[in-house]
Amino acid sequence: MQIIHISGFLSRDPELRSTRNGDDVCQLNVPVKQGWGEKEQTNWFRVQVWGKRAKSLSETLRKGVKVNVVGELSIGEYDGKPQYEIRAFEVDFPPAPKGERRDDDSLTHRNQDGFGRRESPRQQSQDELDDEVPF
Repeated sequence: MQIIHISGFLSRDPELRSTRNGDDVCQLNVPVKQGWGEKEQTNWFRVQVWGKRAKSLSETLRKGVKVNVVGELSIGEYDGKPQYEIRAFEVDFPPAPKGERRDDDSLTHRNQDGFGRRESPRQQSQDELDDEVPF
């Protein structure tokens, strides 16, 4: 088993599907750049998340959100090109830095279970006010 940890921005919205057995599976597409200058290249990873987490992530994540993924790597080939697939054990998405806005005007945070929740800009502003209290 090959375990891999990648970090990148989702190239499109997650796709949620159900198997014949009724299991949910969420597919994420994550490009990861490596190298620099003329030697820079992008590897594309198809990430699969199964079960309850699949539904939760499909409702929470959107195109452009940065994700950190840990999972089992498998490498296949299609038309002579490598195909990288990850069956995810963990998917984490850190909050956006202060001042940076997400495409949908909300900020994503990690909960204790490692999944995110969304806050409206109004809630975000209230959190920023709390940070300025000197005591």
